[in-house]
Amino acid sequence: MVNDSKAEALEAKGLYRRAATRWMEVMNHCAEDEARDWVRRRMDECLQKVRRPPARVEDFGGLHKAAKETQRRMGIAQPNGEAFRLKTRR
Repeated sequence: MVNDSKAEALEAKGLYRRAATRWMEVMNHCAEDEARDWVRRRMDECLQKVRRPPARVEDFGGLHKAAKETQRRMGIAQPNGEAFRLKTRR
């Protein structure tokens, strides 16, 4: 078993990507195959724990509401957005 206080501290803080990078640096200094295998497993565990931030859903409801309010204040509001539709010839 190999000990590295910096990598373990990063893991404790939940900074798994940085901890995996640190374990890779530690692996470069290992002289024995068993130690390298142990560090590789520890690095793989860190990479398994990495989570991506949840994807935000785009919501344009606020923008739509602000645009409608602005049109109303300017006096150009018409139902169903008719103010901005092209006039068709008949």
